[in-house]
Amino acid sequence: MRTLILASLAATSLSGCLVLSSSPIIDAANVLGTTISGVASMTPNPPQNPIVYSKAAIRDICIEWNGAVALSDFVPSLQSELMRHGVQSRVYDAGTQAIACPVTLSYMGYVKWDTKVFNNAYQPYLTYATLTLRREGRVMGSAQYRIGSMGQDKWSNTSEKLAPLVDALLPGNPAPLVEKTGPVQNVASGF
Repeated sequence: MRTLILASLAATSLSGCLVLSSSPIIDAANVLGTTISGVASMTPNPPQNPIVYSKAAIRDICIEWNGAVALSDFVPSLQSELMRHGVQSRVYDAGTQAIACPVTLSYMGYVKWDTKVFNNAYQPYLTYATLTLRREGRVMGSAQYRIGSMGQDKWSNTSEKLAPLVDALLPGNPAPLVEKTGPVQNVASGF
């Protein structure tokens, strides 16, 4: 019981405000609410002002390479998110024309460097990204990501930051596939 009281006092003191009541149920509800809002604030922000002009399903996209985005996992994360929607993608050099690819995707992103807690190594993180989808040169949709005002999602991985943008740009594609987290069974041997 003493551990529970100390844990709840520590959790409530993190918010900068401590309100004690005579009821342990109210204190427990306060601690639970603080915990839930703290965890929710660490998730990536939703897309900023997504605009989608076409809700048609898309099967193939050519991604225009942007060498100015200095984040090594940006394009692989983008391709992974497209694959979740059943979209095949390939990358072509900027300034060239995508051959046999009517739907193209261009992107831009800003990267900053900082150190994580208890780590001296500087690491890059995505602070802003914009994705623009075009069909034969005409804009089909656009979505943006901006880091949270408090930087709470600073260390979320690139895939988690790009997922809401891709979801917003592909409303006509099937719902994203959910990966199974259970153990994998060997069908051939029955185990």
